[in-house]
Amino acid sequence: MKLFYLGYFSAMGIYLPYLGLYLGAVGLSGTQIGLTASMLPLAGVVMPPIWGLLSDRYSWRKQLLIVTLLGAIITSLLLWLIAHSFLVLLLCIIVLAISLSPVIPLADAITLQWIGQRGGSYGTVRVYGSIGFLVAAIAAGSFLNEVGITALFLLLAVVFCGPFLASFFVPTQSKVSMTHVKRRELVVLLHDRTLLLFLLLCMVGYGTFAAYNTFFGLYLRGLGVSTRAIGLASGMASLSELPTMMLSGIMMKRLGVKWLLLIGLSVAVVRWLAYAIFTDYSVLFAFTLLHGVSFASFYTAAVTFIDRYVPIHLRTTGQTLFYGTSFGLGTWASTNLFGTLYERLHGSGIFLVAAVLCAASLLGLLLLIPRNPAPVSSEISQRSRTCARENATALPQEYKPKEKKVEESH
Repeated sequence: MKLFYLGYFSAMGIYLPYLGLYLGAVGLSGTQIGLTASMLPLAGVVMPPIWGLLSDRYSWRKQLLIVTLLGAIITSLLLWLIAHSFLVLLLCIIVLAISLSPVIPLADAITLQWIGQRGGSYGTVRVYGSIGFLVAAIAAGSFLNEVGITALFLLLAVVFCGPFLASFFVPTQSKVSMTHVKRRELVVLLHDRTLLLFLLLCMVGYGTFAAYNTFFGLYLRGLGVSTRAIGLASGMASLSELPTMMLSGIMMKRLGVKWLLLIGLSVAVVRWLAYAIFTDYSVLFAFTLLHGVSFASFYTAAVTFIDRYVPIHLRTTGQTLFYGTSFGLGTWASTNLFGTLYERLHGSGIFLVAAVLCAASLLGLLLLIPRNPAPVSSEISQRSRTCARENATALPQEYKPKEKKVEESH
């Protein structure tokens, strides 16, 4: 899994920092950039729950990883070869988004299952993704500065071959986690108040990162910063994740999952305010180094919260719900919002809006989510026993089990 995260986030280190620059270079408006960039998170709303149910019910985690990454390679090549108009570009990005939508939920479920069996922490595995993002973002900045931003998707297709090959060697699903998902268990899960509140507030909080992921490069370019310098900033932001990822297990033991989550969003509020106030590259670069604390703390804590709160045989579904709401719906809505606002308020204005939204999410998580909530599995077990008793009571007499009569001896 370490090699898988290394390869996959190397590809993301090429895609995320430079997509906005690419779309701007081919002549798209701010609204069109927001719409196109939001296709990946939109697919994250619709597709991951479907992928998660298929994975949990039929044990297809590994197979889905292989197929979807192959689709990502093919679509990236098509984007490089034929996507020369807005419509064709948009359609290809939609296909790429569908291909990538289940990758992280599936990989996280596999990793957390492996950790549960053998020990360790999620952050010490996921940190390899940060390393891959760091190296790729810096290297891609220099490469694209020389050959041109139009080579973005060719480079992306080549790098996607790494995680595609690694996916053949990821751990298979354990027998315990291959229990068939029952409809009533999903109903209980989807009606759990704490889980729904958590997903909603994380969706708002992480949605603000869309201002950074999609528009920070454009913001810097508008300030006269080169592609190489933009790549350096993105790379250093990823480098700052390493200490937090590696120490996340220790920090969660000492602080608790909730407080690590709150620390991450608090630092994010400070970052967005700094981007809204300052325009000097060196100052913006310095605050970008807080990315590690803001994103890595939030992400590792949120993934761990879902893993502990959801039953083992529903964990892929739980992770896809989190990914679909935060990285999907929240990012999709925020990317379109910030795309529209970028034309009117420019970079400083969208980061001020991001700071306000992130602060609202932070306050909600602080006040509404318990520090150590009881796992939803206990409620599912209780509801399942209740439903079983009700079903048994509702059976016709002839289908009920007959009591054995004890013969008297004379």
